[in-house]
Amino acid sequence: MSANQAYANTKGQLLSHHLYAVGYLAAKLVEMMGLTQPKLIEAAFYAGLLHDIGKLDPKFQRWVTEKIKSLDEDSRDEFIISEDGEHIDASHKGFSAFSFEKHPRHNEISWLLTQSLLNTDALTLNDSQKNQIMHTVYWHHTRTFRKEGKLFEQPRGIEKILNKNLPDGINALYQQTLQLLKDMESIGSQYFPIHWQKNYDLQQISLPPYKSYDDLADKLEEYRQDVKINAHNNLIRTAVISADRIISAQSAEELAECIAENSLDTLIDIESETILKDHIHSCLTQFERRFPNSQRNLSQSEAVNKLIEIKKRALFNEEDNIAVLQGPAGCGKTKIALEWALKTDAKQIIWICPRVQVCLGLVHDLTQADYLPNAQIELFTGEYKKILTGNGNIIDSPDTPEDSYFSGDIVITTIDQIVNNIISHNKITSIFNFMKQHIIFDEFHEIMTLPAFNLLFAELIEAKKATGTNSDTLLISATPNYFFIKEFLGIPEHKMVSIPSFNLSRYQILFESYDDANEANPLISRKQDETETFVITNTAKDAQYGFLHHQCDENNILLHSKYSKTDKAYWFDETFKNFKENGSKKYQTLRSGPIVQASLNISCNKMLTEITTAENWLQRLGRLDRFGKNNTPNPYITVIPKSSENGKQTSQTAKFLNQLHTWRSTYCWLNYLKNNLDEGKDYSLNELYALYASFYQNEKIQSEIEQDIEKLLKHSVSLINQKVLDPISIAPKRKQPTAPKIAKNSLRGDNRFVQMAVCFVDEQLNPHICNEYAYEEDNVEAAIDASLTESRERIEGYGDSGKNLLAFMQQKHHNIKGGKKIYKDFILLNQARSPESPIYLSYTPDDLRAIGGDPHSLAIYYVKTTKQPVGIMNIDNIKSAYEK
Repeated sequence: MSANQAYANTKGQLLSHHLYAVGYLAAKLVEMMGLTQPKLIEAAFYAGLLHDIGKLDPKFQRWVTEKIKSLDEDSRDEFIISEDGEHIDASHKGFSAFSFEKHPRHNEISWLLTQSLLNTDALTLNDSQKNQIMHTVYWHHTRTFRKEGKLFEQPRGIEKILNKNLPDGINALYQQTLQLLKDMESIGSQYFPIHWQKNYDLQQISLPPYKSYDDLADKLEEYRQDVKINAHNNLIRTAVISADRIISAQSAEELAECIAENSLDTLIDIESETILKDHIHSCLTQFERRFPNSQRNLSQSEAVNKLIEIKKRALFNEEDNIAVLQGPAGCGKTKIALEWALKTDAKQIIWICPRVQVCLGLVHDLTQADYLPNAQIELFTGEYKKILTGNGNIIDSPDTPEDSYFSGDIVITTIDQIVNNIISHNKITSIFNFMKQHIIFDEFHEIMTLPAFNLLFAELIEAKKATGTNSDTLLISATPNYFFIKEFLGIPEHKMVSIPSFNLSRYQILFESYDDANEANPLISRKQDETETFVITNTAKDAQYGFLHHQCDENNILLHSKYSKTDKAYWFDETFKNFKENGSKKYQTLRSGPIVQASLNISCNKMLTEITTAENWLQRLGRLDRFGKNNTPNPYITVIPKSSENGKQTSQTAKFLNQLHTWRSTYCWLNYLKNNLDEGKDYSLNELYALYASFYQNEKIQSEIEQDIEKLLKHSVSLINQKVLDPISIAPKRKQPTAPKIAKNSLRGDNRFVQMAVCFVDEQLNPHICNEYAYEEDNVEAAIDASLTESRERIEGYGDSGKNLLAFMQQKHHNIKGGKKIYKDFILLNQARSPESPIYLSYTPDDLRAIGGDPHSLAIYYVKTTKQPVGIMNIDNIKSAYEK
């Protein structure tokens, strides 16, 4: 078969038509995403033009020709091509002996040919474009799983196998490739004629990585450069994969007709107009009518005008429109963001949050009568897929159909869902929506400290920058970490807008140190008085200890992240109802981990906090007299281990912060507060936020912050290189379970589903192990409702064999529960990605009788008290924590 008669797929599309159309459409999609850089548009065309050139492989042509013959015309037209494309499969007659263990996939062959075609100075492409093209050609499909795949992991290996399998060798295939590309010039394009390398030559010594982050990098500039490379790879790959799927959905006749009539553009769906702007306009009009000429409205409008000036300056200078909005709690950042979207002509807003809880709070606010009750507010998280309008609520609203994802007027989602678009091959085309629409990153300061997410977040920002004046992105936070956004994200100071607090309350900033070598942490040991008080620790464990210690002498409530999903939802609601504005006041003291410090609209009259970063310190402060009700100064007490006052890292607090790569920054903030605040004086929120801004202007402090950030980013690179796995396709051997599974490349932590016995702790702190489990056994729905997970490190005892609960289960579980013994720990770990097969961290007394009744000495239980559940805890540590 001559090259110009080669087929691209089972639909009978000619390979020349398919390649040209994908190249043309990929370039158009890059333009539609708003990208203004001609070099990126050009790279997308070339990548599309070459993406399937490897289908000239005689084996593929024989397979696809036979498959086309086996289908009638209607069947061919209706045939749905998999999102991962068409590949030779052994199920077709005459191919039973075929295996990709012995033959390259067409994308591997395409890459091999492409790297040679581009190896000439006759092309106008620069090195960056060539790398983008080669990356996209190789990764426009997943990598196939091979039992023996070492040869396929290097170019020479792929070349060797291909040469062996080709009757006339790779040079003959290369000449066919050149002929096909020459024939395509008659179809027409501004990029033709193209002067390719005339003779095949293997130049590349390695295959392109899916994510390109250098393990040896240790400076901000190196990380910035890697971010830019990965961001541009994401964009070109998105365009080609999207174009490939659009073209592959057409019949051969439809495609030929579009090419002949020069109407390929019509295959792209043009988004319809929305009425989002009408909804926002009604909302703002209502605010102005209710509060005419109020100082709050005027200040908010002033902030919006500054954001609009940034947009105008971007248009004049032909630069990006990515801005930062800083403002304390209660200043109206949500309203400002909506007015910014209205005045910058938003058709849709994608509102991205760091956590589901932030999403839920935002959905609650936007669906209220004051805001957008008639707009379509879409909630899109791992757990919730809902579109709410009118008086609808999350529980009663139907799930969103898959073909309607990201269709709401405002889509509220998590950073996890957006990041999945750039680390998951199947979801890559969703990035197209991200690029075209207005983007708001809410509480984005939380993302900056999340390992791996911070780099992937930076990729998203860099991708939006590539759209120039169309980038329309707003980053919102009360505590934006000015060094990170300026020095790493590259957002200059003139694109940062601040709005003052309207809360006129005063705050008394106090510091209390304790001898951590001889005293218990007062946040745990000290009883709180009768006023509404929040005690916030850096870990859930310390919050649990404090609650248990004072369950009898305090009217307290406990909130943290170590609950079952159902308990967590209930106690979040109880906390909110109690401490919201005009709340029930059923409880006086809230003991909490860091989960409370953002996006909970609650307030107290007194607060104690563990030493922490500037961002956390101010976020926590935002829950102290949040509604400005108190006439006297509100005490804000920071508790500090004595050893930490001198910069030592001997305390548990300092060690914990150092593990998070925030100790240097925290220590600098502590000293800066002490040196710039007068003892006994009280301060306004605006004065404290001004101090926060000046903190980031100090050059010596900037150097310390930079070291923390560089260490954090180095850890992020390590995590990405370990966790962001190359997209691999594995033929399914059995029906997949319906229960949700923890992804192998989850960036939130290496967690597993767990089960454990319930332990009741009485008022004297005596533990009583109960004959019940945290949730009903062998009930998948109950397991999903509970969603109890624990880190692999803790399950395995942090490397200490004496604390390894996984080993205990592996040795004892078959005797306790019956069934076959599992001889390998990794099998249990793999199974525990599903709630159907949790790891048991403890057993009930009745179950333990089968092995003599002895539990593991460090077993972990689900603790409950008469007042409320306490959550996942290691019981052995409770009494010893207080004896100290």
